[in-house]
Amino acid sequence: MSTVRVPAESTKAAKILLAEDEELLRELETTILTQAGYEVVTASTAEELRTLVSECKDPIDLLLTDVMMPGVSGQELVHLARMRWPGVRVLYMSGYSNEEIRISEADAEFLQKPFTPSELMAKIQNTLAK
Repeated sequence: MSTVRVPAESTKAAKILLAEDEELLRELETTILTQAGYEVVTASTAEELRTLVSECKDPIDLLLTDVMMPGVSGQELVHLARMRWPGVRVLYMSGYSNEEIRISEADAEFLQKPFTPSELMAKIQNTLAK
């Protein structure tokens, strides 16, 4: 698990918990988000995610999670995160279509993989604005 801090001039940026088990995707997504000014906390395993949710002192504004992760489903992670941070926004991402995985949470957004950096940023901005 790692935390990437944004420059001081961007301290009002949202804090994002990125749950992604694929290392290259996690690094790419982290780079995109930090370059956009977000503070990013990452986790790649169920154990890291559970520890992060229980020990993270600052509130998380957005949970960006893969729908299917080893050892924990995205929906289970959302449940854990919302118990800790009731107002957290959720953006699921997956290589499967929303129809195939049937995300039923009305207040969660979905982003189909693969996506471009601009698609990711637009979806994050839209999700945070809700």
